[in-house]
Amino acid sequence: MWTLVKLAFRNIFRFKRRTFITFSAVSVGLALLVISITLMNGVDKQSISNIINCRTSHIKIFKQGYFDKRDELPMSLTIADADAVKKLVKSIPNVTGVESRVLFGASLIKGTDELPCLGVALEPAVDPSMFNTKQSLVEGEWLTEGDEKMLIGRNLARDIGLKVGDQVTVRMISSTEGESFSWNAVDLVIKGIFDSGDPTVDSSRVMVPMGIADDGLGMEGQVTEVVVRLNSEEDEVVQAAQAAITKVLTGHDETLEVHTWKDLAGMFLMISEMKTNRQAMIIMIMLLIASLGIINTMLMAVLERTREIGMMSAMGMKSSEITLLFVLEGGFIGMIGSFLGCLLGGLTAWYLEVYGWSMSFMGETMQKISQSIYPVKDVFYADLTPGILIITFVFGTLVAILAGLYPARKAAKLNPVDALRHI
Repeated sequence: MWTLVKLAFRNIFRFKRRTFITFSAVSVGLALLVISITLMNGVDKQSISNIINCRTSHIKIFKQGYFDKRDELPMSLTIADADAVKKLVKSIPNVTGVESRVLFGASLIKGTDELPCLGVALEPAVDPSMFNTKQSLVEGEWLTEGDEKMLIGRNLARDIGLKVGDQVTVRMISSTEGESFSWNAVDLVIKGIFDSGDPTVDSSRVMVPMGIADDGLGMEGQVTEVVVRLNSEEDEVVQAAQAAITKVLTGHDETLEVHTWKDLAGMFLMISEMKTNRQAMIIMIMLLIASLGIINTMLMAVLERTREIGMMSAMGMKSSEITLLFVLEGGFIGMIGSFLGCLLGGLTAWYLEVYGWSMSFMGETMQKISQSIYPVKDVFYADLTPGILIITFVFGTLVAILAGLYPARKAAKLNPVDALRHI
């Protein structure tokens, strides 16, 4: 057995050019596979982080019926006693923070320009522990309760031409139901500009203290949602918290519904699932390319070494040993090619994990299309894990072994006499 191993290892370097080409095909194919998987996983990780930290947190509590109409921002479906709800929820294990919020339709008016946006009324003292808005301020200062001021996303500020210290009229839409449509206008000063990293948030949201929404929308202490932050994003923790919150709110005076970030990010998750299926197809194509390269190399080896195979048979080598010899050669090619592929792909993925991949080269149009699918702005980062490299190496090696089986069987079936006569 050890003799066959040494012979197989020596044989793969007898035809250096052909072997080099095969190594290159296998390593480049697997390197591209590592890069594509880590980059797609990284984009998913970024997207989920932005959805949770910029939009939804982990769990949201609504008035019964609000979730189905959430795109309409119905101001008639509000939580009347948010403080009581928060008090109940704070006792749930793994809950680290609870905040009342009001989401309302709005538009910014500057001179003759008017731009629609989404208004978010928040609790200035609590919000920094729930979302990343305060940490993402690029200009100005954070809000304090009682401010007649607002925060605005960087992209939205650029679109309408606003900067810190400017005063702008905010149209706050308090009802959109048929003929009862009503709104109120307030003049607010821009106190800060944020760049959260989520293009949708930065292009469409303004933040105001809860008191402004209470007065401007006539909320009288009511809110549209209660947001819950957990100490983990693991599915088991989120689902357990959702079940516990639902249970503890069963006896509450109001009929409420509890939804996780996955419920609120349904479109992204659907796209992510489609992408996962496409990723599996890419893996199959990469492995097929690598397999064809190995099969071609091994078949050429059989044709070029016909007399050698006949001599080995004549000297008493069994068909099974000849088969094993060629399988070992294919395995060595796969191992070396897979190692080089993991090395090349791992180094590139590490670079992308640290420095990212800027989308600016795609042009503005493609950037906007990408941002409409993924809540990620400007730079994609890879997510490299040892498991990806290990699985890629094992797959590459196994595929190489399987790809070498057919040429190996073909070599083993050669007639020794005919093989020795081969020129």
